[in-house]
Amino acid sequence: MPAPREVLAGRLREQADSCAQGGSPFYSSLLAAAAADLEAGGPVWDVLNGYEAEHEWAALALRLMGAVHRLVLNETLVELAPHYPSVGGDGDARAAWPPLRQALADHRAEIGRLVSHGCQTNEVGRCAALLGGFLEVAHRTGLPLRILEIGASAGLNLRWDCYRYETTLGEWGDVNSPVRFDHAFDLPPQLNRPAEVIERKGCDLNPVDPTTEEGALTLRSFIWADQLGRLSLLDGAIKVAQQVPVDVDRVDAASFLERELADPRADVATVVYHSVVMQYVDAEGRDRVKRAIANAPVHHLALEPEASSFEVRLDGELLGTSGPHGTHVRWLR
Repeated sequence: MPAPREVLAGRLREQADSCAQGGSPFYSSLLAAAAADLEAGGPVWDVLNGYEAEHEWAALALRLMGAVHRLVLNETLVELAPHYPSVGGDGDARAAWPPLRQALADHRAEIGRLVSHGCQTNEVGRCAALLGGFLEVAHRTGLPLRILEIGASAGLNLRWDCYRYETTLGEWGDVNSPVRFDHAFDLPPQLNRPAEVIERKGCDLNPVDPTTEEGALTLRSFIWADQLGRLSLLDGAIKVAQQVPVDVDRVDAASFLERELADPRADVATVVYHSVVMQYVDAEGRDRVKRAIANAPVHHLALEPEASSFEVRLDGELLGTSGPHGTHVRWLR
């Protein structure tokens, strides 16, 4: 069995590779340095020691980076600000590493407390990947949509119809929306289809209120600090959230669906959907979710990782693929 340091360093390096592939050289470099520091028994080891038994999907590396980023955003770690692009810094990871390492030692208790919390992202970009599925349901049924999102976090993706989607083959959505997707599609879905959402509701084990200062800070902290486009989308979605109220219940996915799907609705097309969620649900929970969906007249829309890409499936049918954050959407139908 691998030693704890070997396991944890491996997790950090895996995420460093993912960040490099995902267009974040800043985080990739910092995580590689953190892995080496952990192996040497430095401050990274002091913070992460004990987490080696966690499941690999627990996003420990991103929780570490999110904890530090939060303290940069709230001006606790002012010495890192000159290098963090999210607050106007130069993105020089080599220059950022020494003060970051020192921050892990000086603020070990606070960073450790933040790392102990789950990775709570609400990736707005994934709406671009899900859009075609919603339009397909509306087109097939001719009914208004009732949308139920499991693992909804702050509920920002429950407001997908309030955003603007622009492609070389057409546009869809609110022309005045502060959230605009204009470089998300390699091959867009058919966009000349209307869709009306008349009911929206979600669930999450630890929902975030994006309309509060605390909630907005939490969401921003988990965006990779050198990906300003993602930060801009998030800030726009927070503005929309302030205008479009949504209920996100603090309950597990299976219990939420069993309750919401107990009484069939013939006047709407009910869409149960999720994006990069099922890896965090245990086996029993996944079985209950599947049964709840199978036993109700609903459409099931999913964006989940599969091999080297992320697949968009509607009722099991593969409709398209995308990157992990909703970029490079390629519609197959």
